[in-house]
Amino acid sequence: MSKAVIDGVRLMARYVDPRFPEQMRTLRHARGLSLKGLYRLAHVSVSALSEYETGRRRPSAEMARTLDLALDAGGQLAAMVVETPHATTAEEASEAADRVAHAMSAPRVIDARAVDALAAALAAHRRADDDADPVLLLPAVRAGQAQVQRLAAEARGPHARALRVVAAEWTQFTGWLHAQARQDAEAVRLLTESAIQAVQLSVPNLACQAWGFRGYLERQRGVPARITRAFQTAAEVPGASRLHRVDAMLNTIHGLGLMGEKRQALDLLGQANDMTTSAGADEVDPASYWLTPAWLRIPMGMAYLGLDRAGDAAQNLRAGLEALPAGWQGAEWATEYRDALVRAEAAA
Repeated sequence: MSKAVIDGVRLMARYVDPRFPEQMRTLRHARGLSLKGLYRLAHVSVSALSEYETGRRRPSAEMARTLDLALDAGGQLAAMVVETPHATTAEEASEAADRVAHAMSAPRVIDARAVDALAAALAAHRRADDDADPVLLLPAVRAGQAQVQRLAAEARGPHARALRVVAAEWTQFTGWLHAQARQDAEAVRLLTESAIQAVQLSVPNLACQAWGFRGYLERQRGVPARITRAFQTAAEVPGASRLHRVDAMLNTIHGLGLMGEKRQALDLLGQANDMTTSAGADEVDPASYWLTPAWLRIPMGMAYLGLDRAGDAAQNLRAGLEALPAGWQGAEWATEYRDALVRAEAAA
């Protein structure tokens, strides 16, 4: 299998918004340009322009910028294509691509470096989630998830389990993107599947996080009982780290508060506070890299918001959001926390 067809696990991930062809065509028509007219401005062949508009060809980030300038789109087209490198050097990229291609053609002889390459590809997708629209990421991530799951099903030997863990993480992340995009049914299916796989593979943090993402989805749906149930399930996963359990407990408190179960919520808040003081940075799981002691200020703020303690909620949400890396603060997934801070400040 050639490197070019491994769409979801390329060493340079390219994310193209599925709305790109229609937007490009709309902008061209708005300027009164034919394809030949656009060719004169962009110096891109008419056949290539036609393929971009029909979706038969995926533009690179550089090509999107070229077309954006030619159509005077003000960044609209450029923002619809994002590329994220999976490797730091051309040599590393070439070696990793060779290993992934070999793994796809001979899955029963998977080796450790191929597993590492696939894990690096997933890590790059995750990094892109902090900057890009989840709808833009989904086609590439879905393709990678299907390929890695198929590879994991066929793999044998000493590295098969490690590959299956990566596959479960990939399934969870795909479910998370569907949850952000409010494609609820597919999100539930994938998050449930990843939780089951995590339990079977004895990876408790992964199972806990899958249920946490399910709780996030239920929060977008606005169903307090389901929010509470999902996060309670996450908190009760045997063997999960304190950071994972505290995060789940704080989100459970938010759900209980919304349900009017204030006494139960306050009892749980006391337990969560005790555990928070003992949770250290050394517990951070690479697969849940955002989940740090500083991060816990955000779910703590949500917990206080559910308890109608607006001042405490605002203080914690503000501190948690300010502690996020600069590139994360404007991420799509952070919107609900920014909105929660606004509500808390208004009520304080």
